[in-house]
Amino acid sequence: MTDSSTFDRNHPRVVARRAMNMVRALARAAGDGLHHLTVMQPTPVGVAEAECIITGPVFDESDESDPLTKVAYLLATTSFGVGAVLIARTLDGQGDVRFMSWMVRDVTAYPATASQSVIAYCMSEDRDLTDPVRGVTFVDAPSLA
Repeated sequence: MTDSSTFDRNHPRVVARRAMNMVRALARAAGDGLHHLTVMQPTPVGVAEAECIITGPVFDESDESDPLTKVAYLLATTSFGVGAVLIARTLDGQGDVRFMSWMVRDVTAYPATASQSVIAYCMSEDRDLTDPVRGVTFVDAPSLA
């Protein structure tokens, strides 16, 4: 007997697995360091935002209050026609930050260029990037496929 979720791209289990795999792929792509992930998604009443800190591709889908689970949840909701921005700020051992971002639609991450990531970073109300930020390097995001 075959599980019907095996063939249905929008089945909740399949969507959750795709979002989890995206987060794991991001952790592998970001490399060594402490990774601060942020997902921002427009909603009819404002912006939904989730963030977490990871040190590698770990994921505990049984804990709904886990920050990484919240990030994966927002990524999974992109399968229902909404988009999201996925942002990764990675702190290396020398205290420098590498910043990259992706546009996410249908649980597929589309890499942003370094200049597009600057725009994503400037979107927050609590940041003013009129001057260059010391120790922050914006880089072209790799594919998460």
